[in-house]
Formats: sequence, structure tokens, C-alpha cells
Amino acid sequence: MIRFTTDLQRSFLGRASDILALTGGFIMLVVAAVTVASIIGRTTIGQSIEGDYEITEMGLAMAIFLFLPTCYIRKGHVIVDLFTANCKPNTLLTLGIISDLVFTLVSFTFAYRMTLSGFEAKEYLEQSMLLELPTWWTFIVGVIAMTLCGLCGLYRLSATLRGGNHE
Repeated sequence: MIRFTTDLQRSFLGRASDILALTGGFIMLVVAAVTVASIIGRTTIGQSIEGDYEITEMGLAMAIFLFLPTCYIRKGHVIVDLFTANCKPNTLLTLGIISDLVFTLVSFTFAYRMTLSGFEAKEYLEQSMLLELPTWWTFIVGVIAMTLCGLCGLYRLSATLRGGNHE
């Protein structure tokens, strides 16, 4: 039986988000190692790793998408509270619900549009310039991450509407 908890970080979605974030961190380490090896090779033997810019570009794109669900769960996004600093708690709760709803809708829209773009990239055999890596598989990471963001938004909305704390 799945227990419903208002603590999103301890839920299944929270654990899945943490796994994606760790995967993104691993990708960042690999990208950093490739970059360092390419720089060392370029300065010592005059030969860099072919396609290092492509590897960096694709790796960073995937890592950023993989960090988004955890960033959302931990409220790591930028919040400008210039206008809401002196608002009543009910007003803050309403604004929080609206922002979660908008974030959820945008996340699912991004996932949908990235799905279509990924299918199109696969259909047209789109690939990187030097390494000729197919680009469609990078869309898979974005679709998974944005879908998880949307599910986390739905979870937070349902927890708040059931009387849980929005914090």
C-alpha cells in the first residue's frame, strides 16, 4: 500500500528525483573529466579529444534537466519576494498553489513538446557534427525529467489541497 505523505522529499517521487540528480551529477563528473583530459591533451601533445564540445553540450543539457525535479522539490528555484514579503499566510498559500499549478502545466507542456521534437529528430536522423551521435536520445532525458517535475507538481498540489503544509 502506498502511503500518502505531504513530505514530497520522502515520497517515491522525491527518491526518484534524487536518483535523477545523482545521475546528473555523475554526467557532470564525466563531462569534467573529458574536458580536463582534452585540455591536458591539447597542451601536452597537441591533440584534444575529438568532439569534446559535443560531449560537453549534450552532457550538460542532460544534467541540467536531471537536476530540475530535485530543485523543484527542495524549492531551489529563484523566488523574488519583494511584493509578497508582507502578505498574509492565506495570500501566500494561494500564490503558492497558483505557482505550483503553472509550474506543473509548463512541465507537462515541455515534456509533450520535447517528445514531439525527439520523434522528429529520430525521424530525420539528426546527429551531432563530429561524433555523429544521434540527438534524439538526449530528448528522452528531458522528457523523463520534465514529466517527473510535472508529477511532483501534481503531488504538491494534491498535498496542499488535502490540507498539508505548502512549505
